[in-house]
Amino acid sequence: MSAPTTTESTITYEARRPPPNVILGAWDAGTGRAAGYLALGFITGILGLITFVLVVAFGATFSALIVGVPVLLTVLAVSRGMAEVERRRASILLGTALPVPYPLVSGSIWRRVGQWLAAPSTWRDLLHHLLVFPVTLFSAVVALSFWAAGLGSMTLWTWYWSMPNDRIPLFGFDSEPLFVVDSGSSAMPWVGVGIVLLWVAGWMTKGLARTSVGFTTFLLGASQSGR
Repeated sequence: MSAPTTTESTITYEARRPPPNVILGAWDAGTGRAAGYLALGFITGILGLITFVLVVAFGATFSALIVGVPVLLTVLAVSRGMAEVERRRASILLGTALPVPYPLVSGSIWRRVGQWLAAPSTWRDLLHHLLVFPVTLFSAVVALSFWAAGLGSMTLWTWYWSMPNDRIPLFGFDSEPLFVVDSGSSAMPWVGVGIVLLWVAGWMTKGLARTSVGFTTFLLGASQSGR
């Protein structure tokens, strides 16, 4: 009777990224990437909205004409090119470019146009072009507001004197404000408020950027391939 054999099993532990520092994580490199993503999205959002208008306008105008076929192919190519720009922008946060989800087309030019128009990815591109600007604009405005409020509060002691009557009324009517900053000592507590607002701004910038890139990934990403 043979003795039982023992087989050693090797356990491989996946390297896990350490969780971000709750305090300093609000101002790390990821925050800079998120801010860059939102800032760039303001520009690409405008271009995407223009692309949507061009595709709809030229497509509706020339689709019934023979000359409209090359025009339609051109505007669809522009739409897909703009979608690829958005995928590249998403790579700022994702660290990798989103795969191209379009199905292969073949046959005559009429058949190719039909296949392009039948592909759900074509219409998802247009939907993204239409919505990406308001989504990015909202995210950028909210993030910028917190950054501006934080920086303004933290540096209040350096510029309160430049306001009319060397005072800044806060929260309330000018005649009966809740707080008044009219001296260096009255401005110093707002330094702490500014630091807290900047901390909130850092995490909010990351969260808004992640929400925006999730929107792009859903409409333009690999999860929609084969559509």
